[in-house]
Amino acid sequence: MYEKLKTVSIPTGTIGTVMLLQKGVGVRGIAGMSIREFLLAGTGFSPEYIERRIRTVFLNNCPADNIDIVKVKDGDILSLSGALPGVAGMAMGRDTPISPFRNEISAKNTENVGEGEILLTVKLFNLIAKEVGTKLLEKGVIVDANLLLHAFGEHAPNGITEETGRVQLIMN
Repeated sequence: MYEKLKTVSIPTGTIGTVMLLQKGVGVRGIAGMSIREFLLAGTGFSPEYIERRIRTVFLNNCPADNIDIVKVKDGDILSLSGALPGVAGMAMGRDTPISPFRNEISAKNTENVGEGEILLTVKLFNLIAKEVGTKLLEKGVIVDANLLLHAFGEHAPNGITEETGRVQLIMN
């Protein structure tokens, strides 16, 4: 699906990586995976990390509580955060006492998730971006060149222009 992309690399510690992760990077997966399956296979995050540190999960701007049931499809946007503070954190965090009260806005499965390889936009926030963002970038992500230029500015990889389109980015 995206195997003929130009591959570019950035060194670890490049200024702008947190902004890039907050804007979102493309990560490959398989249609119909649960959110948890995608996190394990697509991002390489450990089961313990997913359970203990990723406390707020949004799929297409809807809070997702049961990451073992909700399935992903091509084009989905998955946003991940640590615990949020205060009432907002309790209301939007997964598996909190308040989460049943927002059932109407919670992420739900669609009837047709398709099949085969998919590309999800993954957004990482707060300590999740800082703790595992580098690991995700080392694995390789797909990013629009314009986003790279905006996030990294003068530290953008050589040979990237606004016309480059999508590239595979790897941190080394």
